[in-house]
Amino acid sequence: MRVIRPASSADLAEWVSSSRERFGDEGFPVVTGQGADNPPGDLDSQPRLAVSLGHLSRVLDFRPRDLTISVEAGMRMSELAGILDEAGLWLPLAAGAEERSVGGWVAAAPVGRFDHGFGPVRRHVLSCDLVHWNGTVTRWGRPVMKNVAGYDVVKLLCGSRGRLGLMTAVSLRLWPKPRAYREFELRGEILRDPKSLSNGAPPLDAVSWSSMPRARMSPAASVCLVGGSGSVEGRAEGLERWAADADLDIREVEPATGPTSERPARPGTSAVYRVAFGRRYLVGGLKDLVRRVEHETDAWRLDAAPASGVVRLLTEDQAAAGRRQAPPWLATLGDASAGTRESTSALAGPAVRIERGGEAEHALARRMRSAGAREIERRWLGAFGGIAVPWQADYL
Repeated sequence: MRVIRPASSADLAEWVSSSRERFGDEGFPVVTGQGADNPPGDLDSQPRLAVSLGHLSRVLDFRPRDLTISVEAGMRMSELAGILDEAGLWLPLAAGAEERSVGGWVAAAPVGRFDHGFGPVRRHVLSCDLVHWNGTVTRWGRPVMKNVAGYDVVKLLCGSRGRLGLMTAVSLRLWPKPRAYREFELRGEILRDPKSLSNGAPPLDAVSWSSMPRARMSPAASVCLVGGSGSVEGRAEGLERWAADADLDIREVEPATGPTSERPARPGTSAVYRVAFGRRYLVGGLKDLVRRVEHETDAWRLDAAPASGVVRLLTEDQAAAGRRQAPPWLATLGDASAGTRESTSALAGPAVRIERGGEAEHALARRMRSAGAREIERRWLGAFGGIAVPWQADYL
């Protein structure tokens, strides 16, 4: 595999401009913040060409008093977390800092537990520098809190997976570091409804829900409390009283402090799919997914973010991880969402986004996006020469 390592965004733009004609023969490159010795491992086949942004890892501008920082896209999230910790600032991420690049975090826009209290990835991103696939260099947004000038293209780039261009720099919104942080795990039958945590429990800053249907275990939830010492202490006591009344097992756990990563250790060791039901359809959608997964031979785990209505399905079964196509029950789930808006089904409108999969799976995910999003992407591809194939870029 040939790896391109640009030293600057200008070098990257020059290379893209000179190589554009050859992309049709070699295929669009995989974009990664990792080195050549650790290439992305969750593609169908090893790519012939890769772009490593590992050299683009500088701090461009840091304004602690304004709660903003601008960094190059190749910086690791763990390194960014260390810089912010020394300044008494914080970027809301679940547990420890993820071992991925900043550009990968924005391009993938993963769902996190802190979406419940602090908002999704797009809320933290203020501006992006982009090298388009035709070699054009643009900047979208501004590194300020209130920015109402022009179209909010930055939100379109969050979760774009590199299809719209190569992200080289990102400006982020920061938060003061919380004085107290406590994390609890809950388990019990009442949690079969993931929204039960909003009925009587004290305000929570982060919530994630998990279930393994074939294991016949009660669902579990992980919750976090952050903020002032008095506020966190009072809410922790209220959470313990509420858990006792609801007959839930509760235990406090030590938050992760080191870098974490959800990426598989080696290719073909896990399969990850993501289904966005929305909060309105989450309960009904989860019931349908549990029913489907219970009949599978593979052991699947369901993780849900109640605040956003997103469910992630994971398995470490070798056979499932090695398949090149989505499992049949996921394909039929996609068919169910293609129905009319007047449908009374709980699945009237889920969107499937594949976090690990092949070209056919990503094509299905794109078809399930809203007509408005597809039209915006179509115009973008026509104007800037983006990637027409489903997924060939991965910053992770």
